[in-house]
Amino acid sequence: AGCCVVGRGSRGPYVTGATAGRIVDLGIKDANNMGAAMAPAAIDTIRQHFEDFHRRPQDYDLIVTGDLGKVGHQIVLDLFQRDGVDMRPTYDDCGLLLYDGTQDVHSGGSGCGCSAAVLCSYLLKALEQKIFRKVLFCGTGALLSPTSSNQGQSIPGICHLVCLEADV
Repeated sequence: AGCCVVGRGSRGPYVTGATAGRIVDLGIKDANNMGAAMAPAAIDTIRQHFEDFHRRPQDYDLIVTGDLGKVGHQIVLDLFQRDGVDMRPTYDDCGLLLYDGTQDVHSGGSGCGCSAAVLCSYLLKALEQKIFRKVLFCGTGALLSPTSSNQGQSIPGICHLVCLEADV
């Protein structure tokens, strides 16, 4: 896990928008398929953000979720594509950015850990250096416990996001 301190009077990057997500449960019960469980919530929150702020994927240098892994990443791309929205030029996932594919992590790692590591070590520096001007950072999570998984219950997902900008 990790954190960032947000305060007044800094030189940036800046939080210029946020969208609180809602719980989305499409009935995924496999605790080994967290990307599929969380991807629908990421899609729902990103769509809501686009609608609320009148934005499109092209308005961002990077849209990043974390950690949906290979499976969840592809679900996001496919479901947006069905709606005629091409996310490929700007969309990536913290787990995919952190692991190079040669490591035996299967579909990724801890979403909290991957997101924090990518945000604090890479994204904030890239915004400070003006490599990126506008990033949509989408934290994803699964709402489960060992008990609920052992009982065969579905795994609801949630996603909240913030827009980070180098300049305002």
